[in-house]
Amino acid sequence: MSLNDLITFFNKYINVQPFLIRIILALVIVLLGFLLRKIIIKWVIKVLRKITTKTKNNLGDLILTALEKPAQIFIFGLSVWMALSILALPLTIQATFNRLFRTFFIVVLFYFFYKAADCVAILFGNFVNKSEKKVSPVLTGLFRKSLKVVIIIIEIFMIIKEWGFDVTGLITGLGIGGLAISLAAKDAASNFLGSVTIMADKTYDIGDWIQTDSVEGFVEEIGFRSTKIRTFSNALTIVPNSILSNEPVTNWTKMGKRRVSFNLNIPINTPSEKITDLLNRIRDLLENHEGVNQDYKVVQLNGFEDASLKVLVYYFTKTTAYLNYLEVSEDINIKMIKIFEEVGVKILPPRRILVAGETRDGSVSHSDETGNVYVPHK
Repeated sequence: MSLNDLITFFNKYINVQPFLIRIILALVIVLLGFLLRKIIIKWVIKVLRKITTKTKNNLGDLILTALEKPAQIFIFGLSVWMALSILALPLTIQATFNRLFRTFFIVVLFYFFYKAADCVAILFGNFVNKSEKKVSPVLTGLFRKSLKVVIIIIEIFMIIKEWGFDVTGLITGLGIGGLAISLAAKDAASNFLGSVTIMADKTYDIGDWIQTDSVEGFVEEIGFRSTKIRTFSNALTIVPNSILSNEPVTNWTKMGKRRVSFNLNIPINTPSEKITDLLNRIRDLLENHEGVNQDYKVVQLNGFEDASLKVLVYYFTKTTAYLNYLEVSEDINIKMIKIFEEVGVKILPPRRILVAGETRDGSVSHSDETGNVYVPHK
């Protein structure tokens, strides 16, 4: 039975105008499409999900998740198009609605591609992480956003072509105007390429402590244009990625160990037996301390000065976290002071060279080796 036969059948028994019957049928189809869109899609996806569970990876689940919402929208749009077809509109209006439906189909299709870009980015990250090189989550996010931008651009060109515009001419026009835009966006492009370089090389990640010639602090955000760094004074510094990709960056977070190095001055007339005992006990301290990295450490008599001997203490802590590093070095320093006290050797203050001079008022002043001048009170 055709649609016209169905309308004639209803008109024979309920005596309603054919146009009203068409409107009622159209509304019924739209209502059914709205009510059944979720039920149909959930049933279809449930069946498909049983098939995808047999696969070894979760690709099928990711695609079905991306498909669910666009499919629901498509079913409702399809019901609207069917309802308009039932109304038997004039050919010119019907042709316009057909073009609108094709545009709607393009939008829904690329909406699915847009959502599926998240799945592709996840698969890209999983594939790269299987190798020895681990991909940064920031680089995965950049790949995802770039893919979505490409999808949107292709969608726009397809819609333009669907409505009869010359895409080739538009691309040519964009190419001519793109020269001026590229010159104006030179800095933006260099910052974007800088961000790609930083993410690809994994120079630093969010939360890392980095130091450059211009700033030092913790990375809070890595964007397409710039990196936000929280300095130790709690100020937020925003540095263009083009600068960070072209200057030396020290990533302190990636230290495997952290260095401690200093010299202690002791009296030059200290007996050799006490010096030997002192050095051995400090070496034992570092050897048995749980916070000290045992790969490399030095405790040596490091030369002579005018009235003192220098003892070099050089070691690495296992921890690289600043507060834990301070706790380890503090504990060792306190225990070293006790060793000096037990051995009976004094720790001398750093040597200072005083140069006597006379001020304008006749008082004597002294300056140290740094050039600071000290005038004693009268």
